[in-house]
Amino acid sequence: MNVLATLGAASLLTALATAVFAAGASVYGLRAGNVGLLRAGRRAVVVVALFTTLATVVLATALLRDDFSLAYVASVSSTDMLPHMKWAALYSSQTGSMLFWTWTMSLSLAAFTVLTLPRMPWGAAHATAASGVVLTVFLVALVFISSPFEASEFARPDGVGLNPLLVDKGMLVHPPALLTGLTSTAVPFVLSAAALLSGRIDGAWLRAVRHWALLSWLVLSAGNILGGWWAYTVLGWGGYWGWDPVENSALLPLLPLTAFLHSSMVQERRGMLKSWNFALIFATFALAVFGTFNVRSGLVASVHSFAQSMVGPYFLVVLAATLAGSVALLAWRSPRMKAEHDFDSLVSRETVLFLNNYVLTAIALIVLGGTLFPVFSELLRDARITVGPPFYNDIVGPLLIVLVALVGVGTSLPWRQAATETVVRRARMPLLVTATATLALWLAGVRDGFAVAAVAASLFTAYVTLREFALGARGARRARAAQAREGAIGGSFAWLAAFGGLFDRDRRRYGGYLVHLGLVVMAVAVAGSNIYQTHVRVTVPPGGSFELGRYRVDYEGLERRAGTSNGIADETVARLQVRQGDSTVADLTPGRRNFLNFPGQPMAIVAVDTGWREDVYIFVQGWDDQGVAEFQAFINPLLLWLWVGAVVYTAGGLIAFAPVRAPARAPRELPAAPARQV
Repeated sequence: MNVLATLGAASLLTALATAVFAAGASVYGLRAGNVGLLRAGRRAVVVVALFTTLATVVLATALLRDDFSLAYVASVSSTDMLPHMKWAALYSSQTGSMLFWTWTMSLSLAAFTVLTLPRMPWGAAHATAASGVVLTVFLVALVFISSPFEASEFARPDGVGLNPLLVDKGMLVHPPALLTGLTSTAVPFVLSAAALLSGRIDGAWLRAVRHWALLSWLVLSAGNILGGWWAYTVLGWGGYWGWDPVENSALLPLLPLTAFLHSSMVQERRGMLKSWNFALIFATFALAVFGTFNVRSGLVASVHSFAQSMVGPYFLVVLAATLAGSVALLAWRSPRMKAEHDFDSLVSRETVLFLNNYVLTAIALIVLGGTLFPVFSELLRDARITVGPPFYNDIVGPLLIVLVALVGVGTSLPWRQAATETVVRRARMPLLVTATATLALWLAGVRDGFAVAAVAASLFTAYVTLREFALGARGARRARAAQAREGAIGGSFAWLAAFGGLFDRDRRRYGGYLVHLGLVVMAVAVAGSNIYQTHVRVTVPPGGSFELGRYRVDYEGLERRAGTSNGIADETVARLQVRQGDSTVADLTPGRRNFLNFPGQPMAIVAVDTGWREDVYIFVQGWDDQGVAEFQAFINPLLLWLWVGAVVYTAGGLIAFAPVRAPARAPRELPAAPARQV
């Protein structure tokens, strides 16, 4: 008997039984008014997380011990892989990724059960029952359809090893962040279902769900950004986002989640868009389930997809049930979700936030339609027709520019309505600065309409956002100065300190503004790198050279290196010197990496010289026996700023998510003790 396989399978089976108990105990306890059962159901959700953790530890142990008696371990690991890559192998293939998905989901729901449910006087039993149902759905797939603990009928003595595409440090960060972001959407979904089931459709639901939605948005954003970085630095095609169907599946849940974080402010301030906010949360979770189905069904071709299996049809049923249940709940409670107010004016912040939601929804529908277009074309015309990056760039690109501009417009407008003179006063300087900068770009030779529009929208939003920071810091300095004059405090208050104090004063607001700044930096970088990219494909003998924009690249020859670990047999690199005039800009060594267990499947070694202005990006397509090599070389303008903007974007999200520190309490004065009688 295989002890690890038995322990892992038993852990998952026990977790499934516990999840069923959590749902059943909560439903029956609610109907019978049995507090003990309700408490037991809540604890059962935490127990599910403990058993899925045990199953994950068991599989990780089998990987680290090279236990090739497990079919999964034999298919993704090998004896010469380093320990950290063996951990990455845990979620590298279908069954392992399903276990990781269920594990992280159970951790999210357990954290929600421990941290939030005790403070919820409403819907706690409904939320526990919904958590049990969601966990049951995924555990059924693990136990009965796609178990990672099946015994291996025949295993290579040294294992197969990871797919060469996955042997990279990016494997340690991108998939965990993305999968965790997707699974964490279960918490807002459960909270929303509980609110509708319990009938508590008010501010209490919004306060409870917003923080968890922000956490999901933050982790999911980081996962997508890390995916772009990995694609750029490892895959060797010159870009960072290829609109691949599985990439689209990872992006799709982020769009309605972003829309919800904006429209929730309208509900909070004005009591509007209640049904819409529930629909956005349900759409987010449904699209996360769609991603699970898409990756595992073979529905669309993708380099990221797993092999087709019965998991795909199962999750199609789950997706249909999720959509049907969500629509039924919304229809049931819709009479109780009437808006408390109407739009007072079209020139108001809530109007712009509504338009923001409209654009994000349009982008989501376009991306979803483009992803599924091969399926529709095959059904209607019996021919599988795919749509590529030009379609998305031409359709989604202008909408993203509109979205960036709306961010600036919404920031500059007040709530409810704005007087004409207020609008003119707030818009005059941003428009003047934007027009001046745009004219300067035009005179400098930037004539591409898309690039000009992207930069103009980004400049407008950046100016408006920075003005908000400046106004807030100025107000803080004035308040500090007034307190100093009154003798309440002493000392001066520098601009930097005033700026930092804004985040303590209102983290949601100013953290969001920082996210907007990161977004505009990323928008300019995306426009520049896509529109003004330079690409050459050349064949060069040793000692030859080729031109790449303003650079000359000298090819000295090939060099072979022995492999050391992670299944690498050897590496062959080309020695290149990038020169500008008489100066050497960089020495680059792009090449190809061969693997012991995957002969004939070499992986590209990408060479990148990063600068503030542009990246020089080169990889080797191949070579002959005489060392004559074929290169693909790119100049990617402003690429570094994409990652700088991503860091600012993520930092803003972290600040907005961070809990607000409770104000310091003055020490309580105790009553004086009565005098003792002597």
